[in-house]
Amino acid sequence: MAQTPLTNAFISLNDIINNFIISYTGPGKLIPDSNRTEVVFHARRCLQEFAYETLKSQFNDTFNLTSDTYDQPADNVSIISITRDGITMTETTDPVTLDTYVVNYTAKTVTFSSSAINDEISYTYLSNALTTDEGAAIPKLAEEALYACMVYAILANREKTNPNLLQRLLIEKIDKLERSKSRLIFTNFSS
Repeated sequence: MAQTPLTNAFISLNDIINNFIISYTGPGKLIPDSNRTEVVFHARRCLQEFAYETLKSQFNDTFNLTSDTYDQPADNVSIISITRDGITMTETTDPVTLDTYVVNYTAKTVTFSSSAINDEISYTYLSNALTTDEGAAIPKLAEEALYACMVYAILANREKTNPNLLQRLLIEKIDKLERSKSRLIFTNFSS
């Protein structure tokens, strides 16, 4: 699977999991006993709650086109953009014209004009891999919301958790998710 380069605006899911374990679990902390497997499970579940709607879960795959047909990545949800040697291509129904492509959603393929063979293609797509790839890039604007969701999810699945604490954590989770969502909607990560 393609990797999105981590920049100042992104953090990997693996780093979120590690940061969570350091900050929230252990003796004297909010979650005194937790293992990595439990944290990973809840991190992925929390991402599922708001990945498509809120997070800009995009990946980029750059390659030299060796045939006119390209198999889309298995985690592809939709195409954001395709460029050929730095020029943005457009979707069409007939890939004869230069800098055009045709998407076959049933076969999960993209067909390019034969003139694009041996050219460098940059394929940017929306992915559902956030929940399966710990190297996935997650906007830092969603980091605190993810921690709040994970804390609530872990403690809500434990016996004898104080109901008042759970209520406070649920309110905090909802508040941070909404704040994160409103900030991310208007953020352009491509610039």
